[in-house]
Amino acid sequence: MSVRVLFLGPACDWAGMSEASFEHGEGATVATLAERIYADLPALAERRAVLRFAVNQNFAGDDVEIHDGDEVAIIPPVSGGVADADDLVAIVDTPIDAAAVRHHVDGDGGTGAVAVFEGITRFERHVEHGGLLRLEYESYGEMALSEMRALAEKARHRWPILKLAIVHRVGAVGIGEASVMIVVASGHRAEAFDACRWLIDTLKQQVPIWKREIWASGESSWVDPTASGEGS
Repeated sequence: MSVRVLFLGPACDWAGMSEASFEHGEGATVATLAERIYADLPALAERRAVLRFAVNQNFAGDDVEIHDGDEVAIIPPVSGGVADADDLVAIVDTPIDAAAVRHHVDGDGGTGAVAVFEGITRFERHVEHGGLLRLEYESYGEMALSEMRALAEKARHRWPILKLAIVHRVGAVGIGEASVMIVVASGHRAEAFDACRWLIDTLKQQVPIWKREIWASGESSWVDPTASGEGS
């Protein structure tokens, strides 16, 4: 069985290559393939705690089976992030994997409600510059991530949250694509709704992330968050 392995971002430097082909026996899983890769590439093994795997462009856990011809990607932290048994807090520069984020809050038998918010780029038309092509987000790196972690902690103090996820995208975000996703799992719907709304409202006020509108005319403009009607 042959598997194509891609080393993305900094993982390319750590591995010393952008991709490789690994031969593996039938019944292989992400975990067994990972051990084979780490044995061959010690620089990756040293960073195994921060690496994630995707199989055929879907994030995959250790027990996911791998088949002949599959594409496996090794994904280092993108712009920063932290995940533990309860919370996922991250800034990414690729499309948000909504299914993976939603899946992060699953698995607690006490969950009675899950509230999900996705901020989507909507089409608008400027009287002078024509249609909106995309939004471009910038963040103040580690500070933005630190503020997002702090929000997660504050939310946990205010509501009986079981699990939560906060993921924000940076870079270009096209029409219909998500720039931010917040998922809150709790025992009851009221606290899930309240916490989810508080998180997105406070994130927009406090976290150092800015967005620029790119118009069909080629003009661009930073969005003023204090202006009335400012969107998601």
